Amino acid sequence: MLESLLKAAGDKNANVRKAAAILLGDMDNSHAKVALVKMLKDKVWQVKETAIYSVGKAGITEAASGMLKIIGAENESAARKAILQWAVAKGEEQDQGKPKGGGLMAADNKKTAGDPWQVKKAVALTLCKIRPDLAVHPLLAMLNTENPTVRVAAMVGLANIQASEAVEPLLGCLSDRDMNIRKAAATSLGRLRAQEATSGILKLLDDSKAAVRVEAVIALNHIKPSEAVEALSKAVTTDSSYEVRKTAATALGNQRNEEAAAPLIEALKDDNWMVRKAAIDALTNLKATEAMDNIAVFLGDEQEDVRASAAASLIMLSKLAERKS
Repeated sequence: MLESLLKAAGDKNANVRKAAAILLGDMDNSHAKVALVKMLKDKVWQVKETAIYSVGKAGITEAASGMLKIIGAENESAARKAILQWAVAKGEEQDQGKPKGGGLMAADNKKTAGDPWQVKKAVALTLCKIRPDLAVHPLLAMLNTENPTVRVAAMVGLANIQASEAVEPLLGCLSDRDMNIRKAAATSLGRLRAQEATSGILKLLDDSKAAVRVEAVIALNHIKPSEAVEALSKAVTTDSSYEVRKTAATALGNQRNEEAAAPLIEALKDDNWMVRKAAIDALTNLKATEAMDNIAVFLGDEQEDVRASAAASLIMLSKLAERKS
C-alpha cells in the first residue's frame, strides 16, 4: 500500500494527491513522512492544506521551519503572533484554486498568488501540535499571572489554537473568585469540547452571575454530555435570567434528545418573548411533531418574531408529520 500511496502523492490529479496525503498521515514510515513534507509545496491549495494537517497528525517536527515560512514568521515572536492570528482565520473561499465541477482538477494547473487563509490556518493549528513551544507553552504560562485580563486573553488564545494541554489548568479556573475568569474558563473548555469539564461546568449553572451561567450553558451545548439534558431542562424553566433560559432552550434543541421536548414545551409559557421564540425554534430543531398543537397557539403571539417562528415551525413539522404517517 505504501508504494501505491507514494506514487499517488505525485499523481497529476489533485484529488488523487489529496487522498494520498490523508492516508500518508496515518503511516509511521520515514518514506511517508518525506512524501508529506514534499507535498507542502503542492500547487493546489486544497492538497497543500490536507498535507499540512497530515503532517501534524504524523508529528513531523522537521516540517516546522517550512511551515513557518508559509505564515511569514522569521523568529519565535513573529511565529507566536502569526499562529494566534491565523488559528482563528475565517473567510470566503478564494477564487484562485477554487474547486470546479465537484473536484480539484480545474485548479490543478494554476498557482495561487500566495496561500489562502485555509492553508495558513492549517499551518497555525499544526504548528501548535508539532511545536507547542511557539504558542501553547507561553500561553499556558500566562495562566499563572495575577493579572485577570492577561489570564482571560491566554484562555481565549488557548481555545483558538485548540490546545488540549490547556484543559487541566482551565478546570481549576472554573472555581476562581473572579467571575470573568470563571466565564472565560467555561467558554474555553466548551470550545475545546472537554468532556472532563462536565461536572465543573454543571456546577456553574448555579453561579451567582448570570453571565457565567450563560457561558456554562453554551459550553454544555458544545460538549453535549449525557447529563446536559437534565441540567438544561431545569435551567430553561427555573433560571431567574431570561438570557440563561433563552440560551438553554437553544442548547436543548441541539442535544437531539427526545427528552428535551417536554421542558421546551413548558418553556413556551415563559413571560419573555425571546425565550418563547427560542423554545419554538428548539422544538423545530428537535423535529418534535408532538408539539405542533402547543406551537400553533403562538400564531397569535403579541410579538411578530414569535408568530413568524411559530408559522415556520408548523410548516416544517407538518411536513415531517406527513412523512411519518
